[in-house]
Amino acid sequence: MKDLSQQPVRAVPKIKKQNGCLEIPPAAVRGRINESDYRKALEYWGGGCAVTGQLTVEMHHAKFRSSGGRGTWRNLVPLIQPLHRKCHTDREFADYWRQELEKRFGPWYWADRFDLYKAGLIPNATHEAFEKFMAKEQERCGG
Repeated sequence: MKDLSQQPVRAVPKIKKQNGCLEIPPAAVRGRINESDYRKALEYWGGGCAVTGQLTVEMHHAKFRSSGGRGTWRNLVPLIQPLHRKCHTDREFADYWRQELEKRFGPWYWADRFDLYKAGLIPNATHEAFEKFMAKEQERCGG
């Protein structure tokens, strides 16, 4: 019989739910944009490109996915293709959008519910706890 007391502790935090535990999804999954967040970002920015207003847009992750940015609507900016490309070639332009979103939504604009839970900012990783925290941040910042 194996001595389980010598086994390493799991590195993946668990999120408690009523019926057991749920593992936090991998970063690649958390960086994806779902339809609801896409629509919310588009609506927030007026239905088109945040700069030009044109309707054909690409969604830009202000905090890049490679840096831990999530696919939540507060981390997304709809931009026409040339401006989206500029975010990935012009650091100042990309920094502008990160600073702009932080001004509007607070320093956790890029995060998802799991990030806030792991940071101890919300008591559980529910959508309700996440939105309550983010709404307070947005109100505090005036976004």
